[in-house]
Amino acid sequence: DFVWDPFSGSGTTLIEAQRMGRNSVGIELQPSVAAEAIKRIHSEGRDGIIADTFVDDSRTFDIARILETYKIKNVQFIIYHPPYWDIIKFSEDESDLSNSGSLEEFINNFKKVVKNTSAILEKGRYCAVVIGDKYAKGQLVPLGFYCMQAMQQEGLTLKATIVKNFEETKGKANQKALWRQRALQNGLYLFKHEYIFLFKKEK
Repeated sequence: DFVWDPFSGSGTTLIEAQRMGRNSVGIELQPSVAAEAIKRIHSEGRDGIIADTFVDDSRTFDIARILETYKIKNVQFIIYHPPYWDIIKFSEDESDLSNSGSLEEFINNFKKVVKNTSAILEKGRYCAVVIGDKYAKGQLVPLGFYCMQAMQQEGLTLKATIVKNFEETKGKANQKALWRQRALQNGLYLFKHEYIFLFKKEK
């Protein structure tokens, strides 16, 4: 099987894929981030398992390049973990989804990624999007559900919604007091979750 990550970042998906004995390919917009990811991935590489990263824009990346490079017809799983719009600015690159000027622009950019990359997902196989919500101007922006709808609009069938409690993750450990303080200061409801939406390619 081939696992594809259009927002590969630090390479976590590729590392976990090779630990499971699955081939994987990632696309990362920032060369410096990709370079660090490659070091991490290769530090525990396994013989006979492919784990490669391309530096490119997933909205316009030539997907035929992957098929030709690895002599495959399709990939068997795609995981999408995009920026949560502008919560964190990952770069100054205009192509970076975290620099989208509006919610509509962010969703349109995300849909371009999904349209381009899901084209080589094998029929009958699955993909997932990991996404959370955000607050803006004192109100909740249900970013997760907008992304879910964007996936459906690209013809993918929603099969499951998993709610992940991220306060138990290592990166969020010991931050409960900070979240509570920020929520009280800004009149916001304290939420500690993100979504994993699972889709199937039926056609």
